Amino acid sequence: MAKNNRAAFLFKLIFLVYLGCLLMMTLLPDTSNITYETTYNLIPFTSIDNFFFDIMKNGIINWVFLATKPTDFQDIIMYTFTDSFKNLMGNILLFVPFGLLYPLARKKKVKFFEAFVLILGTTCAIEVLQYLFLTSRRADIDDVILNLIGGLIGYGIYKWIE
Repeated sequence: MAKNNRAAFLFKLIFLVYLGCLLMMTLLPDTSNITYETTYNLIPFTSIDNFFFDIMKNGIINWVFLATKPTDFQDIIMYTFTDSFKNLMGNILLFVPFGLLYPLARKKKVKFFEAFVLILGTTCAIEVLQYLFLTSRRADIDDVILNLIGGLIGYGIYKWIE
């Protein structure tokens, strides 16, 4: 196996592992949030606006939690930031690897339009599946927007290192 073939195989393997993690994070039920009713948002920027309003009011750091002087690493990771900040940044960061790894896993060069359509299609498919099958998840057009931004950031990183 040539060096380029090894790198391509490695990137494909990493991309497949990432896809598995992505699907587990987005399509497994959230047992802490079961509502037994379908929730969705089809109005763009509604959730994003609410998140920014909450961040402006409460900040990005959960100072009440930090005042308890936590020592458990998992708690520090989970509760240091406010929910609004975690939701905004989480949706963006969730798709950065997609935009970076997909072109690296391909043998041919990936054009912007192909990456755009694939990222948009993937995030739309996830949101539709959440709407149809998961009562513990909220289908949200703003998630599509934030995921698309993250994927395009990842693609921009790919183009920068190319």
